[in-house]
Parts: sequence; structure tokens; C-alpha cells
Amino acid sequence: MCGLNVILDKKSNLSPELILRMNRATQHRGPDNTGLYVHRSHGKTYFFGHNRLKIIDCSDAANQPLFSVNERYLLLYNGEIYNYRDLRRDLKTAGYTFRTESDTEVVLKLLIQQGAAGVEKLNGMFALAFFDLHTNELLIARDRFGQKPLYYAQTEDFFLLSSEIKGIQASGLIKKELNESQLAHYLTYKHARKPETFFRHIQELEEGKYGIYSENGFETRSYLSTFPPEKATTLEPAKIVARTEELLQGSLSRQLQSDVPLGLFLSGGIDSTLLLALLAQAGHANFPAFSVANQASERSFGSDDFHFARQAAQQYGARHTVFEIDDSIFQGFLPLIDCLDQPIADGATLLTDFLAKKARTQVKVALSGAGADELFGGYNRHRAFYSYLQNRSLLLLAKPFLRMIAPTLPTGMAHPWRKQFRLLKKMAVKLKHDPGKTFRLFTAMDAELRYCLKNRNKTFPAENPTDFKHKNDWLNWALTLDQHEYLISDILALTDQTSMHNSLEVRLPYLDNDLHAFTSSLRPDLLFQHGQKWILKALLRQQEGDMFNSRPKEGFGMPLGLWLRKPNNQWLLEPLQNRKSQIFLYLDFDAVQQLRYKNQRGKHDFSVELWALITLAFWLEKHFGA
Repeated sequence: MCGLNVILDKKSNLSPELILRMNRATQHRGPDNTGLYVHRSHGKTYFFGHNRLKIIDCSDAANQPLFSVNERYLLLYNGEIYNYRDLRRDLKTAGYTFRTESDTEVVLKLLIQQGAAGVEKLNGMFALAFFDLHTNELLIARDRFGQKPLYYAQTEDFFLLSSEIKGIQASGLIKKELNESQLAHYLTYKHARKPETFFRHIQELEEGKYGIYSENGFETRSYLSTFPPEKATTLEPAKIVARTEELLQGSLSRQLQSDVPLGLFLSGGIDSTLLLALLAQAGHANFPAFSVANQASERSFGSDDFHFARQAAQQYGARHTVFEIDDSIFQGFLPLIDCLDQPIADGATLLTDFLAKKARTQVKVALSGAGADELFGGYNRHRAFYSYLQNRSLLLLAKPFLRMIAPTLPTGMAHPWRKQFRLLKKMAVKLKHDPGKTFRLFTAMDAELRYCLKNRNKTFPAENPTDFKHKNDWLNWALTLDQHEYLISDILALTDQTSMHNSLEVRLPYLDNDLHAFTSSLRPDLLFQHGQKWILKALLRQQEGDMFNSRPKEGFGMPLGLWLRKPNNQWLLEPLQNRKSQIFLYLDFDAVQQLRYKNQRGKHDFSVELWALITLAFWLEKHFGA
């Protein structure tokens, strides 16, 4: 993992100090080496900066910017290409020679050979900038899943590029202004809406796209091949399971390539447990695994992950390290706010930052099970949407009854039926006749926080998907939506920022090009016909892990509802009680107090919504406070 920075100075007025500032602002992404190169041509100056985290070929020969032998081309690159050995072999056959053992040099030679057409052949996570010093043309690109970020800004005088928004801001060349239109989307879905960001003049290069900057300006295009609209693959269940196992084993084998120690984030859920089981099957005994555990008294508010993680580690022979959490984890909240380019209203952000910091003391690379739910329909909302499409008329008939009993169901206190009551309350308000609106509500927070906005005219445009006739079309739309929105802007964004905050590389074996192509070729209803995430459960059963299949689906969460009521944590709520806080330039003070009071009384649990407001309040103070 690394960080890249670029300034294209159209009038040659700038000092190299600005690219040095950008490098310093992003040094946590690559503390092992910092590189700088300045190119001047036809009255323009091009600054290239890079911070390197050494993972494959740790020699200085692989430092960046990396130049071609004839010094015509240079590459800045952040990521890992897992099929680089296959690409290297093909390039050797074509006559290319290599000076290093790095995947970086393979990317450089591939782009020299094929230009933008070569980007689609990369199987991995990456963001890159490839420059031709003869034509002064800059090619930038980002991986198809958006695992590695890339941001840009342009004015009449400059074009800037960075792995982080804070890199662009460190240059001092772009005016810092809040993009107020992002607030409504954040207050609904907990994250920013691509390709815009929370900063008015900074854009995000979207997943699966490349951009070319030349004398003719800057334009972006998709490099992805599209899958057929009709998902026709209807293999027998046993063949689906066998093919998935083959592809996942291949992905895992490729992602184990490293010249530094690796480990695994082990939650005890199906996804990470299956990765551990396959590692054990491949002969990786005593593999380092890292878990967090809630205190026993707080599990009804958090999760019971630790019990299953411990069992998985014992069964598959992992070297297991457990980090118990309590509300002292909030000590890491302010440093986390400092590192976040954009607010993410997900408690997993703080947990992942904590876990990454602890794991970094033992390994430099960690595998994660993230991404499996998006590929295999693993979220509870996916199962609920499938059931909704199957039984829409009946559920809509039951809605009045659900709305009647919902207010009486307590969800803010610990009791055995708490999670079931939360589900019933959600169904009461989120079921609509329109499937598109229904799934959008399934992905949204429970409380309508965007109605707290003072200026509701500055909202995101309504999404109106095609009125599909077939249930499979709706399922495909819903799964694709999660892959391109929630996965990228929430899960992958928080994973990248928290891991890079701690100079740790996180790899995601489920987000493999070949595995994704296979799951995308299946009819969507096949993912649900034999139960939620049945394909991965069948694989785990083959590894004698059936006990892990019977547990309910749980998120990677903290007992926020409990912790936010403790007296020693009230400092987190202080900005929400101060009318002079930045957040109340945009939100109605009284509406926020009403939500806070409801949560404090304990009958209803609005901790997710409060965490969204807390995160936003502190983030706004950090970036736009006095």
C-alpha cells in the first residue's frame, strides 16, 4: 500500500514545496520511503510524489516514481496486483525484461505495452498515475471495486491528484468549502455520494474508471466489460459450490503473496471463518488471526462474535489474538476524526481502526472477509428484500398491524427479543408498494435524519430505477446498488482509511475479478433459493464448520446504545447540545434534541443515528470550525 500525489502546474509558478506538503500529509500510507520527481516541459511543470509501504520486493529498486529503462514513462501506484506473476510471464514472452520482483514494474510494463486497455487485465486493488514524459499525457485509473481511493481537483491553473483528500488540501491550491448537498445523502445512508465529495472543488474518481489528462483537457471513461443483462447461468447447486470453492481458493492463494508477515481479521462470521478454514486446508498452520470481543455483559448491545471466533481459531489451528473492547475505545475517536477525509457514520470505522492498530504490531498485511455479503447476498436487507418480492401483497396487508404495534416494542434496553423487535419496527415503516423505494429504505438509517436539515432544497436527486417486471431484475438491481454504493463508500472507504492510518495493508479475497464475474453470471434468485448465503455455508460445511452456519447474521458493531448513556461518555454528545456547534448551521437544534432525549430514555435505540450526528459534528468542527 502506498500514497500518490500529483500536481500539474499549467503556468510553472509553483515550488516543489507544495508536493512535499502533499507527501507529508499522506505519509502514513507509506512510511517506508518517500519519492519526488519534477518534470518541466513547454512552459508547464509536473510534480510527482509518492509514499511507499513495502510489501512485495522490499528493495529500494522498487521505490517510486518508477521509471521505464528509457526514462520516457513513469508510474505512481498504490495497491496490490494479485495476478502480476501471470502478467509478468506474458510480458517476458513479449520481450520485456525486469529489474525488480515487484508488481509495480509489471504494471508499468503492461501500461507501456497496452496503455489504458491494459488496466482491465489487472486483478487486484489499485489506484495509479502513468505519465508519458514525451507527450505529457497522464493516465489515471482505479480498481473495479474501488478498494483504493483516488481524488482529483482542477482549476484554470492546476490539476491535482492524491490518494487522499487531505493530500489535495495540503497543497493549499484548492479553496476549502463544504459541499452542503452531501449532507442529505449522509444523513440518510451514512456516507458521501460519489463522484462528488464533502468538499465542493474535489472529485472522486469512480470505481472501474480511468481518466486521461492531455492538452485537450481531462475526461474519464469506464474500462469494464459489461455482463449480459440476462443472468442465464443456472448450474446445479453442487456445481455452483464447487466452482465457487475453486475461484475462492485461487483468489486466496494469490493474495497470500507477500514479503512481509500476514494475518487475518477473524470475526467468527461465515466469511472470515471460511477464509481461515481454506487457509488451514492449504497447510497454513498457526496462521495469525485477530479478533475483538465485547464484554460478556454487553453482548446484547454488541455481538457474540468472540465466541465463534475463538471456536474457529481452535478448530482451524490459528494463532489467535483477542482484543477486548469497552467504552475506553472512544479514546481513539478524535484521532480517527483527524484521519477521515469524509465522515462515515459507521461504528465499524472506530472498531476497524482499533483492530488495525493492534494487528499492525504483529503483521504488515491482514486478510479480511469484507465484500462477501455484497457478492453473495449476505445482508439481512438482501434476505428481507427477496422475501418482500416473493410476498409483497401479503406483507403490505400486514403493514397496518406492524405500524400499530411498533411503537410499543422496546429496543433501547437489553432483553432477549431486542433484535427481533428492531426488525419488526423497521418493517413497519420501510415496506412500500414500490420495490425500489423499499430497498432504498432498507439501506437507510431508521430515523429520517435528513428532515433535521434546515435547508431541504439542497438534497440529493431522487433515484428512480426502471420499473422492472421480473423479480430477478429487482434483485440484481439491489445487489448491484450495494456493490457500487454501500460497499465502496462505507465498507471499503473505512477499511482503506483506518488501515492506512495505521500503515497496515488489508486484502479482500472475496473481491476477486474472476469470483465476481462468476457470481454476476448467476441468476440472482439462485443466491437465495437455498437460504441466505447458502453457497458459502455449503463450503464451510465441507470444512466441518456447520456450527458457524447456524449463528444469526450480525454486523461488526459496538454496544453504542449502552455506551452513549454512560456519564463518562457524555463529552461525545456535547457538540449536539451546543447551539453554536458547526452542525447547527445546517441542522435544526430542537429536532436533534428530540432524538437525543428519545434515545436517552432507553425505550428506543437511536444510537446509530446519534453516532451519525456525533461523527458529523466533530468532523465539521475539525474542518470548518473556528
